Amino acid sequence: MAPETRYPARGSPVTTPYTVDDSSLTVALDEAHERIKRAEERLARIACAHIAAAVRDILTDHHPDPDAPFDAAHLRLILLPLGTVEADGTYWTTTGEARRLSIPAAGYGAGDVNGWAHQLNDYNRDIWMPLCQSDTAPDGTIAYRLDLAQAVALPPEIQNMPRMAEIRDRLTAAARNPWYIDPYAWDRHGALVADDDPAATHTDFHIMDAEGLRVAEVSVNHEPGDSEDPTADLAVSRASAEFIAQAPQDLAYVMAYLEHLGGGEDAELPHLHSACGHCGTQLYTSAVSETPTALDGSTRCGNRLTWLGLPRQHLPHP
Repeated sequence: MAPETRYPARGSPVTTPYTVDDSSLTVALDEAHERIKRAEERLARIACAHIAAAVRDILTDHHPDPDAPFDAAHLRLILLPLGTVEADGTYWTTTGEARRLSIPAAGYGAGDVNGWAHQLNDYNRDIWMPLCQSDTAPDGTIAYRLDLAQAVALPPEIQNMPRMAEIRDRLTAAARNPWYIDPYAWDRHGALVADDDPAATHTDFHIMDAEGLRVAEVSVNHEPGDSEDPTADLAVSRASAEFIAQAPQDLAYVMAYLEHLGGGEDAELPHLHSACGHCGTQLYTSAVSETPTALDGSTRCGNRLTWLGLPRQHLPHP
């Protein structure tokens, strides 16, 4: 048995074969847990589609024709005390009539339906509950009615709809991202002041694109005589400007996450987002980070003038 080795006494020769970066280890662990969570969310969404497919297979006796007739609109899912989900075999037709699936006397009860239902639980309820209506089982147990038509439509199918294609096309054509806000405040005499100056009575929030061109403007008069609540009006206008500025990036992020949930291209991988309008660097985003970033990890691009040539700022890659 090897002797116990303690920390060297003061003055003893010390070697350090390796060092530990606790911060990096913590970040890596957090990222791994986030990836597990996203994978479980993807699995939950796909399980909902398989539940709908299993109901159809039972009612059509596994008929190979995808257009074989059957009548099912909702399926009861029961949330068990331990947080797991199970189907009791109750379903509703398109006219609202309650019926029962032909189920075996033992085992999972509804065959493959519960094989997939057991993939759902209290931890991934944010994924499957939006597909359901609240319900109560005969014994008073918390239950839900899964909308089978919604459940079977995986996000990639939704993304192939014309409306989604139009959204992608608009994002591709219009975005010189990222956009940012450039506020200008004026006092009652028309003089330009700092946007947090108490003397400011009017503020223009300019929404600028990556090349420094103004794409939108939100203006607000917040002089006490012009507004019942100047502080609230200013806050709402600033929030509206931020909403406009972030909308293209937010929409691109949501589209990528839909692909991830539907089992399409993995949104954790970096996706080309735009090119810096100042230095030409290609910028990427992902489901892990929505900040436009170069492949080398940089997010900043040297100094550049603000609109109208006002003071220089150190801004993110345009």
